[in-house]
Amino acid sequence: MKVHPLSTFLLAGLSSVAQQVNGEVVTIHGSGTTNPSKCIWHIMSLFMERSLVATRLTYRAVGSSTGQLEFLGVNNTDASTDPFQHVPHTHFGAGDIPVPSAAYEALNDATNEGEPNMVHLPFALSSISFFHSIPGVPNDDKGLKLNACLLARIFDGKITRWDDPEILALNVSREGHLKEVASRTNSGIYVARRVHGSSSTASVTKYLHEACKNEWPKSKVGSELGAKGLDEWHVRTKPCEGSGGMTECLKNNPGAIGYLDSGHGWSEDLAEVNVQNLDKTFLTSRAARDKGGITGAAGFTPPPDRIDGDWGSIQFINKAGEDTWPIVVMSYVYLRKDIDVFVSDDVERGLLKLFLESLYDDDYFGKCTDLGFSKPPASYVKKATDGLNSQGISWNFPIQIGQENMWSFESKDKTRKIAGAGKYVVSGKRQSLNGLKIDEISGKETELELEVKRLSAVLASMTSGEHDDHDDDRGHNSMKSGDSGQAQNALVLGAISFTLWICAILGYLVQRFLCGGKALYE
Repeated sequence: MKVHPLSTFLLAGLSSVAQQVNGEVVTIHGSGTTNPSKCIWHIMSLFMERSLVATRLTYRAVGSSTGQLEFLGVNNTDASTDPFQHVPHTHFGAGDIPVPSAAYEALNDATNEGEPNMVHLPFALSSISFFHSIPGVPNDDKGLKLNACLLARIFDGKITRWDDPEILALNVSREGHLKEVASRTNSGIYVARRVHGSSSTASVTKYLHEACKNEWPKSKVGSELGAKGLDEWHVRTKPCEGSGGMTECLKNNPGAIGYLDSGHGWSEDLAEVNVQNLDKTFLTSRAARDKGGITGAAGFTPPPDRIDGDWGSIQFINKAGEDTWPIVVMSYVYLRKDIDVFVSDDVERGLLKLFLESLYDDDYFGKCTDLGFSKPPASYVKKATDGLNSQGISWNFPIQIGQENMWSFESKDKTRKIAGAGKYVVSGKRQSLNGLKIDEISGKETELELEVKRLSAVLASMTSGEHDDHDDDRGHNSMKSGDSGQAQNALVLGAISFTLWICAILGYLVQRFLCGGKALYE
């Protein structure tokens, strides 16, 4: 079943009502990369719906660099005690880049006499891609093509128009569209880039350097250009905050180009650039994923020996292979080994461990594949799952429960008689009628979205003027004109219907759960 963002949002809303009613809440929280945020939020929503006791799992999508900053907690001092460096602000961090070797070593030196005191838990593979908003250009293998050097020249302000001869030479079949958008955008190409520290920025700048060193110097490779001695972005580039901000920059500016995590771009139906990989193949990240070219990129790099080792050199940029996508990222959870110091409550610490285990459970992560994510190679998964129960992580559960986690799963496919009713069991058997109804409504919403997209495509093809040479007879064109009017009417009705569904859903939830939530427990 497709996991729709609305379904995840509404399930989280239902869970929050239960927490307010039941009183004490078991809480864990993290922060970091925006890339797999929908995947993380979805899993957290399932936990909150399937738990017997009230739980509250939260994740702030703030970017990889901020996630690392808040996890490392450098100079986070407690005024009531002696200054103590490296106190985390969160229970866990997350990022699409490993913690840099220097920061990893500084943490170990400050907190554990130089011995490893954190782990990397790789849990998802995804891709970063370039997207554009040039009207009329198809979103497939016949779409816009750009190699690394052209991209570098665009982002460095050396190419400013879509009708530049170098771009036209590579996109002969799209010359009309490119000249048209160039004539309408007097200010030139709108070049969108991320602000603050971003793993997306780190990945695309590394790709531009690895694939075209002459055009993109190493002094422009990093998660935040202009910081830590790196060169600044070109003044023509436009700052956009987060994946959501990048999406708005692209949608609101015809003829724009930018970059963001592919799954987010796919879900927003953005047009993707066909990028050239190391084997000189032009392809989109979606096409690469369907051919195994995202997981294949990670197969070239074996994992470090231990999850508490230095992962700073691990990267999957510009790897070989005909169908390999050149900008692949691994998403990690960062966890302190001395976790019992910062999560002192045994129940919260147990919930945190079970949540981390769910990242490798198909019943939880499996649904994230609908959001554009893939599992890491088996060698990475084994390192992570083995390491969660070894390598010195201080779970330190109470002796009276056998020093084992009090939290456990009950699969939706296998009943644990009596045990499944336990206080600290996250059960796939435990759902709510309201949650099921939300899934049904979400399914209808998805159908409406697909219908609106279909009608939009029909309308675009009718008004673009593109048709076969033998379609020029007057009767056929007259038929097209009539169909165009019908398609426009159907598109408007579909959009209105879609909007009314959303209003109805939100109105129902506000009235049912926020205004009269007590009725659920009477």
